[in-house]
Amino acid sequence: MEKCRVYYDKQYDRLMIAGKKDSDIISGSVRILNTILDFNQENNVVNAELLNVSEYLELLNLDNSLLNNIIGGSLSFRQLRDGYELVFILKTNKETVAIPYNIQLPTKKQITVTSA
Repeated sequence: MEKCRVYYDKQYDRLMIAGKKDSDIISGSVRILNTILDFNQENNVVNAELLNVSEYLELLNLDNSLLNNIIGGSLSFRQLRDGYELVFILKTNKETVAIPYNIQLPTKKQITVTSA
């Protein structure tokens, strides 16, 4: 994503990276674990949200005070084996921090189908 806007909502502890252009039309959204992804009409991820971000940063042994000093950022998104890797890249005046977030999609063996 190029030219992203980055927001931290302290009240709801969520990090949002918005890369949507004026010409993009949001065609759908999906929530996977603690992430929400918005897709445009070409099925590209244009916005991403990471919920409970300060708690997640603590799990990664990162100082969550950086959330209050964000001046920019971007999102990297790539497919890995049975899932995806999202990297939230945050810029402050002092540093650039990459926050990885892996999403593994269930295999057919992990999906249970029941009939009513």
